Amino acid sequence: MRGETRTIRRVQSHAGESVIGQHDQSGAHPEIRSAPASLGRILAAVALATGALAAALVAAPDAARAQKTATAILVPGAGGAVASDFLMRNRSALEARGITTVVAQGNVAGAVARAQRPVVVVGMSRGTLAAAAGAARADGLVLVSGPLMPGPAPRSVQAAAGSPAALPPTLIIHNPNDACQSTPASGVGPFQAWARKAQVVWVNSGPGRGNPCGPFAAHGFAGNDGAAVSAIARFILSR
Repeated sequence: MRGETRTIRRVQSHAGESVIGQHDQSGAHPEIRSAPASLGRILAAVALATGALAAALVAAPDAARAQKTATAILVPGAGGAVASDFLMRNRSALEARGITTVVAQGNVAGAVARAQRPVVVVGMSRGTLAAAAGAARADGLVLVSGPLMPGPAPRSVQAAAGSPAALPPTLIIHNPNDACQSTPASGVGPFQAWARKAQVVWVNSGPGRGNPCGPFAAHGFAGNDGAAVSAIARFILSR
């Protein structure tokens, strides 16, 4: 019409059809002249897809938590499965890395047989004895602050394993400042030479506090848990 300016807008749909709207300079709302039936189907499909995506995003964290990639059989130290034990207090940190954890204080070999593979046995302090004795069929063994060689301790990991052939690939985690009489750092080198297939990660810390063989002394890494846990997790996930 004379004196009135109209602009034409084209919106291309996925189906190759167009929806045409008109605007005048007065700012009136667009007038939809045609709305093909296929547009309704397209919009419905988009709505369904959006809902499915939202549901997937909500479910994703749960799926990630459920998807575990390896199993760690945890054998705590002399105090048992108490909250202060190095392995118990870091259990959730291992699980956050996608590792399923199972606590075993008795039949370690049975726990290995029942576990989802790959499975790695992780022993702490005195728990390294049972860990070494029951890990023959595991995919790996981690010895944390253990009494590795014959000496001050009543029994050693070497005696518990019996033969290097009984050991799976092994990681030794030890603090060079460990002041526990039963687990001297001087036993690491001889044990590594005897085992032949053991690697070593040294985790330094200060002296800590309390009993030198306790969980909060250098024997338990005295506040440097993170370095020890990272080394253990890398080893488990590499099996």
